[in-house]
Amino acid sequence: MRDVQKTVLSQYSCAPTLNALIEAWNQTLDPTRLIETWFTNVWNLDTAQGYGLDVWGRIVGVERVLTLSTDSFFGFAEPQDLTLQPFNAAPWYSGTQTTSNYRLSDEAFRQLINAKALANITDGSITSLNAILMTLFAGQGDVWVADTGTMTLTYTFNFAPSAVQVSLIQSSGVLMRPAGVRVIYAIKPQT
Repeated sequence: MRDVQKTVLSQYSCAPTLNALIEAWNQTLDPTRLIETWFTNVWNLDTAQGYGLDVWGRIVGVERVLTLSTDSFFGFAEPQDLTLQPFNAAPWYSGTQTTSNYRLSDEAFRQLINAKALANITDGSITSLNAILMTLFAGQGDVWVADTGTMTLTYTFNFAPSAVQVSLIQSSGVLMRPAGVRVIYAIKPQT
C-alpha cells in the first residue's frame, strides 16, 4: 500500500512494534512490481509472452499448436485445398494423410490471436476479411479476398504460403466461410 497509516486504527497508530511490523510487511509484499509484470506478460497482448499468450488464445478461441498436413496430393480442379498439386508433381490421394504438430512462436501466435479477435467481431464483409488477411499475413506479400458474384469467395495470395500458413488458412477458423458459399484459394506468386 502507498500509505499504510491510513489502514491502522487510531488507537494503534503510536504502537512502534506494530507499525514496524506493518511497514516491513508492506515493503515485503509490495504488489506494484507483480502487477506491472502481470500486465506486461499477460494482460497487454502487444507484450504478452508464453503463458499470457496461451490465455489470450483461450479467450479468442485459437490454439498455439497447429496440425499440419505433411503431404501434397495430385488434384484436377482449381485448388479447394492448398495441398493439391498439378499433374506429375505429387502422388494420388490414397485416403489417408500424414500430419504433424507445429507449435507457433510467440510472435506468430500473437498475429493469429489478433486475426482471430478481428474474426470474432467482424461483420463478414469483404473489407473486414481483407483486414483480417492483412493482420494475419503482414509482411508476407499481397493477399486479398474477392467476391466473384457466384456465391464464391476467392482468396488470392501473391506468395506461396508455407505449410504453417496453409494450416492457419484452412483450419484455424480465422478465415470464415459463409454458409452455402464456395471458397477458392488462388496462389499467384510474383515473378
